[in-house]
Amino acid sequence: MSDKRNGTSGGESADIDRRLILMARTVVVLFREFEKIARELDITIPQYRFLLFLKRGPKRAGELAVEAAIRKPTASGLIADMEKRGLIARAPDKEDGRSVKLSLTPKGLQKHREFEEALARYLPSLLDQGDQERMLEAFSELAYIIDSRRENAGPVAVDDLMEDAGRG
Repeated sequence: MSDKRNGTSGGESADIDRRLILMARTVVVLFREFEKIARELDITIPQYRFLLFLKRGPKRAGELAVEAAIRKPTASGLIADMEKRGLIARAPDKEDGRSVKLSLTPKGLQKHREFEEALARYLPSLLDQGDQERMLEAFSELAYIIDSRRENAGPVAVDDLMEDAGRG
């Protein structure tokens, strides 16, 4: 049986390209820094993910939980907090009157933008000026590859980024 997360098939142990380990370490270090920035902006990474998913359009709470890979009770707590803070709003689901869909409010969209801009300001501080273009190209390609393979992702995030970059 194959496991996508650890890249193994059954009990087999494969030789792992050390660059993949370096890539994983880099993601962990960046995630820690992103958490620090998030705390400064009074948002959590799971809340940011919800804002990102909702930017693509209204969703049910269960859909958000699945996309964010968290349990429904955890999602309910995040949703309640975000709704109380005015970041998201509930509206009856037009297709199923028994349920509701969540959507971004203007304040939620602003919080999403604020967080992403803070991340964008942080990343160049890691590099010398000459390395920035290489990093941007590498991350753009990586984002495209990952997003194009995701199921039910809605519009490709790279397309969103390009649209956002055209505004700024």
